[in-house]
Amino acid sequence: MGSGKLIYKVLYSRARNSTQLHWHNEESPLLLKKAMETMHDGGNALDIGCGTGVNSVFMAQKGFKVTAVDFIPKALDFARERAKGSHVNVDFVQSDITEFENPEDFDLILDSGCLHTFDDRKRVKYKERLLSLMSKRSNYVLLHFSKPNLFDLGLGPRGKSKDEVERFFEPELKLVDFLPRNGETPFHQYRFVRN
Repeated sequence: MGSGKLIYKVLYSRARNSTQLHWHNEESPLLLKKAMETMHDGGNALDIGCGTGVNSVFMAQKGFKVTAVDFIPKALDFARERAKGSHVNVDFVQSDITEFENPEDFDLILDSGCLHTFDDRKRVKYKERLLSLMSKRSNYVLLHFSKPNLFDLGLGPRGKSKDEVERFFEPELKLVDFLPRNGETPFHQYRFVRN
C-alpha cells in the first residue's frame, strides 16, 4: 500500500462523521454544475474518489445514473449513508480507479481530488482508464491541487500547474473551461471534453 493510500485510510478511520475530514465540502464544484447544465437529458455519471458522496448524491438528484468509486471502505460507508438519507440510488464500488472496469461508458466524469494523489507512473494508468470509460460526448471535471502547495513532499497530493495538467490530457482531451484556485480552496477546477 502506498503512503497516500495509508494516509487516507488513517484519516477516515479517525473520523466519526464526514465533517471531521478537513477536505469535506458540502458544496459541489461550479464546473460540475456547468457541465451538468449542458447535459439536459442526464446520462451515466462517474464520481472518481467519491469520498463521502456529496457529489454522487448531487448528480443523482439531478437525474444522472451515478456510479461512485473509492478505495476506502469507510468513505463508502459515509457515502451510502448520505445517499440513503437523500433517497437516491447510487452504485457504490470499492476499487482503485486504475483497476475499475465498467461495461458502459460515462457521459459525465468527476474527479474531485483523486488524480493529484498519484505518482507519474500511476497517472499514466489513470489517463488510460479514464479515456476507456469516456463516451464521445463526455464531460470530465477535475479538481486538482494547484502549484505550489505544502503537500508536495511526496506524502500527499502533488500540485500541478494549469499548463502541466492541460498538456497531460492532450491530445485526447480539450480544456473548455477553467477556474483558478481561490482563497477558500487550493484546487484549480478544469472541464475537459473529447478532442
